[in-house]
Amino acid sequence: MASMAPSGGQVLLADESDRKLRRALSFQDLFMISFGGVVGSGWLFAVSYAAQLAGPASIVAWIICGIFMMAIGLCFAEVASSLHKTGQLVRGPLYSHGGFTGFIIAAAYILGSITVPAIEAEAVITYLASKPPGIIPNAVAANGLLSSEGVGVAILLLIGFFFLNYVGVRFLGAFNTVVTWWKFIIPTLTIIFLFTVYHASNFTIAGGFSPFGWPGIFTSIPTAGIGFAYLGFRGAAQFSGEAKNPQRDAPRAIVLSITAAVILYVLLQVVFIGAINWTAAGIIPPSWSALSSGPLHTAPFYNVMKQAGPALLGGFAAFLLADAVISPAGTGWVFLGEATRAVYGVGADGYFPKPLLRIQQRTRIPWIALIVTTIVGGIFIAPFPSWYLFAGFVTDAFAVSLIMGPLTLLALRRHSPNMKRPFRLPAAWIIGAIAFIGGAFVIYWTAFGGLFYVMSVLFLVLPVVYFFYVPRNMGLSLGTALVIGIVELALTVAVTAWGYVHLYIGDVVSLSATKPPASDGTLITTFAIYYISLVLIVAAPTALLYVKSHVDGKRMVKAGIWVLVLLLGMYLINFFSVYNSWLSVGGLLIHPNGYIPTPWDTPLFLVFAAIIYVWGVFSGYRTKDLEQVEQLLSRPGGDVGVTEGTGDAAAAMTEPSP
Repeated sequence: MASMAPSGGQVLLADESDRKLRRALSFQDLFMISFGGVVGSGWLFAVSYAAQLAGPASIVAWIICGIFMMAIGLCFAEVASSLHKTGQLVRGPLYSHGGFTGFIIAAAYILGSITVPAIEAEAVITYLASKPPGIIPNAVAANGLLSSEGVGVAILLLIGFFFLNYVGVRFLGAFNTVVTWWKFIIPTLTIIFLFTVYHASNFTIAGGFSPFGWPGIFTSIPTAGIGFAYLGFRGAAQFSGEAKNPQRDAPRAIVLSITAAVILYVLLQVVFIGAINWTAAGIIPPSWSALSSGPLHTAPFYNVMKQAGPALLGGFAAFLLADAVISPAGTGWVFLGEATRAVYGVGADGYFPKPLLRIQQRTRIPWIALIVTTIVGGIFIAPFPSWYLFAGFVTDAFAVSLIMGPLTLLALRRHSPNMKRPFRLPAAWIIGAIAFIGGAFVIYWTAFGGLFYVMSVLFLVLPVVYFFYVPRNMGLSLGTALVIGIVELALTVAVTAWGYVHLYIGDVVSLSATKPPASDGTLITTFAIYYISLVLIVAAPTALLYVKSHVDGKRMVKAGIWVLVLLLGMYLINFFSVYNSWLSVGGLLIHPNGYIPTPWDTPLFLVFAAIIYVWGVFSGYRTKDLEQVEQLLSRPGGDVGVTEGTGDAAAAMTEPSP
C-alpha cells in the first residue's frame, strides 16, 4: 500500500479544528495559567527534598534551573508568537524537523504532561494524610506510598479536574485566575512569617553551605523536583491558540511567569532552611540527609511552622493545609487542560487517530482528547503511587521535549525567514545554546536509577510511530510499517524487562543487609549487554525505515537521528558518572565518584551536548507541513478561531470525521 496521504495534508485537517477553538484568554489569563501551573505541589515538597540532597546550596540549584528555564522559555516565546497554535509545543517540531523528530519529542512531552494531574492529585492526598496532620487516615501506607484508599481518592480528584476543564476555556481561565491569586498570597505570607524565626546558623552547620558539593546541587534539580516545579510556564504556549492576542500576550506571560517563579522559589528555599528547628524536629545532631524521613519530609512547611514556636505561625499552618489542597489541585486542573492541548496537538500532527481533533460545539474544547488524557493519567497513579517517585520522571520527560524549543526557533528562522515574528529573541544562538545544553544537563544529572525509567518508557513508545504516522506520511505500506513497529516493540519490551531484572532490580536487592552489593564489574558487564542490545534494537528499525521511505521520508529520518544519539549518548555517560554512584538517589555503582570522575564529567558532557545542539539546528529543513502552515497564517483571517465578541460563525463547521 502506498502512502495514504501526503505530508502536510494533516495540517489542513487540523486547521478546521483550530478555527473552532474559542479565542477567549487575555494576557492576565495566560499569565495566571502559567504561574498557576508553576505554583503547585513543587513548593509544598521540593524545598525539603532539595535541602536533603544539597543542603543550603539547594538555593543555588533553584537559581541554575531558573536560568535554564528562562532560556527555554524565551525560545518558546518567539515560537509561540509566530505559530500561536493550540498544542504548539508538540506541533512546532513537526514543522521544523519533520514527523520522525516530531514524534519522539511529542511522545516525551505527552509522557510528562499527561502524568502531571496525577502527581498533583497525589500531592494533595500525601500532605493531608501525613501525621501530622492526618486529615485523610489510611490514605498513605507506612512506606510513604498511597494505599488503595489513597489511589481511589486521587482518581476522584482527577475526575473533578476533568469537569473543570470540560465546561470550557473561558470558565477555566476565569476560575484559575481566582485560585492563582490564592496560590500567590499564601506562599508570600509563608515567606514573611518564616523570616521571623530565621536562624542564619542553619546555613553553616551540618557540613556547611554545600555539604554534598556540586553533585548534590546538580542532582537535586531533576531528582528533588526543582525542574518539575518550574515546568508550569508552558501553559501560556500551549493555550496560545485560544488567546485573544497570542502574538503579544503569550511571550509576555511566559517570561513574567518564569521570573516570578524564580524569585518565589529561591525565597521559599531560604526561609525553609532558616526556619528549621532541629531540636523540635528530633534531628540531633543536625543532618540534611535526615530530612528524608519524618514530618519535614511529608508535610514540610506545615510542620516547620508548627515546630517554629510562636502561636501565630502554628495558627497560620492551618492555611497551609488549605493550600495543600488548592495549590496542587489548581495546578492539576490547569495541567489537565494543558495536557489535553498536547494530546490535541499530537492528533493535529497526525500521530494519533483523527477523533482527537473533535471540538465540543458549545464549549469549544477538544473533548475526546480531554477524556483520553484523564483516563491515561489515572492509569499512571497505580504504578507511581508517590509524589517523590513521579517528580524525577516527569522532569526528565519534559526536559527531553523542551530542549527542542531552541532548535525549532533557529530552524524556523533558517527555513521560514519571512514568517511574522512579533517577538524576536536577541542573541538567539547563545540563548538557545544555554536552553538546549542546560536542559540536556538536567536529564544527565538524574541518578541512573531514575533515568532507567525515563529511557525505558521513551524507547517503548518509539515503535508507535510506525502504527499511525509512517504509513500515511513516509511511503511505507501499512503492513510493512506494522511489522517493523511490532517487532521493535516486542524486542524493546524483552530487553527492558531483562535490564530491569538483571541490572536495576538486581542491584537494588543487593543493597539489602542479607546480600552483599554486586561488584562494579558485574554491573558494567550487565549494562553492556543491555545497552548494546538497546542500541541495536533502536538503530536497525530506524535504518530500515530510512531505506524503505520515499524521499521526504528519508529527510525526516535524517532530521531525527540527533535525538536518538543524544538519548543514547547521555544514557551511556550517565552510567559511568558520579550520578550512578549515589545510592540514596538511585545510583548503582559502588565506586564513590563514578568512573568519569567529577568534575571531568561536566566538560565531557558539555562538549557532547554542544555538538548535538549544532547538529540538531542544521538537521531542520523546510518541511511540507511548514509550507502549509505558512499558507494558513498568511491568508486573511488564517489564524483566527472563535474570538469572544465576534460571533460563532465557525461553530457551524462540521467536526472532522473519525
